[in-house]
Order: sequence, then structure tokens, then C-alpha cells
Amino acid sequence: MEKHKTFGVSFHPDLRDRTNQRAKSLGLTFSRYVTLCAEAELNGQIPSLLGTGAPQPTGATTGIDLEEAIERGGQYSEAKTLSIDFEDDIEEILSNEELCFTRAEKVAHLRTDFVLQHVHTDPKTERTLKIALECRYNIKNRYEVTLGQLIILQNLPALDAVILVVPYLKNFDPTIRQTFQQQGIQIATPDNLLQTLHQTIKQLEKENS
Repeated sequence: MEKHKTFGVSFHPDLRDRTNQRAKSLGLTFSRYVTLCAEAELNGQIPSLLGTGAPQPTGATTGIDLEEAIERGGQYSEAKTLSIDFEDDIEEILSNEELCFTRAEKVAHLRTDFVLQHVHTDPKTERTLKIALECRYNIKNRYEVTLGQLIILQNLPALDAVILVVPYLKNFDPTIRQTFQQQGIQIATPDNLLQTLHQTIKQLEKENS
């Protein structure tokens, strides 16, 4: 049996306990687990390596780059948080004006961020005018998907108008903005959202008078 020189390694007690528990769960000794982790790192692999003959935990997933998964998961979570914060800001604007609206409203088979219900009923259809607000914190990401979603919303009988709300217009390609507007989709920022809403309501009332 080949013998190896023993080296002393300093571990924080909590880290040692966690490492020891992980090694046992994989059917390894403490030293063998640490050695495998070191070898994987030196070979440019992530230390989730223990597919080299060591028993895998039940339900372990193979063929996935865990480093990339963690990175992308973090980016998604951060983007989701920023998006929710942006929706919170828009809700505060609407609430301060005492507008009648609902958040995360389901319209037909789709979900929209806000649905504003105009207080005056349409004299012809005898129903309340409804305007959907779709918030996009990152206006540079997935223009085509956003446009497609808004066109679908725009054509739902239950909605009278759709407004895209973004944090700013800087660096928002004017050609793409024009494409949205050609589809009857207004674009607003927090600074002019109320103005855009009132203009849209006024136009809808004119069209239905």
C-alpha cells in the first residue's frame, strides 16, 4: 500500500464538522474527500467532482455546469429583485393618485403587472375602460419577447390599451420604440406615467364617444 506524507491543515471547527459530514455522506474519509477536492481544483474542475469513482448522492444531477448555474441563478435573482422594486415604485405612483388598479392581474390566459380601471364607464359598451401596464426594468433585454407579449395583450377584448413602463428612455433604440408605438403601445417612464395615462384615457373616451 502506497504511503503518503501527512500534512497538518488548520480548519475552523464549523468548517471541519461540515466537511467531515459531507465526506461521510459520500462514503469517504475526511482526508480522501479533501484530497479529491484539491485534485479537482488543480485540474481546473469545480470541486463538485466526486464522480471519479466515488459514490454520488441520491438524485445527483450530471451534465450541468454548477458554476454557470450558480452565476446565472444569482443574476436572475438580482434582476427579479430589481424588477419587483420597480413595480413597487409604479404602484406607489398609482396609489398616490388614488387610481383604481389591481396588481398582477390575470387577463384571459395572461398575467399583466397592473390593470388600471377608469372610473368613467364607456357610454357605448357600458363597461369600465381597462388599461394594462407592463413594467420592464431592463429595457435592453429581450425586446422581441416584450413586444410580442404586449401585442397579445393589446389584442385581448378585455383590455382597451397597453402601456409599457420603463425606468428611462436613454439608450432605448428609437427605431424599436417606434415599432412599439406603431402597434398602438405607448411608452412611459415614472416621470411621465400619469400624464401618459390621462392622455390615453382621454383618447379612449374620444374614440368611444
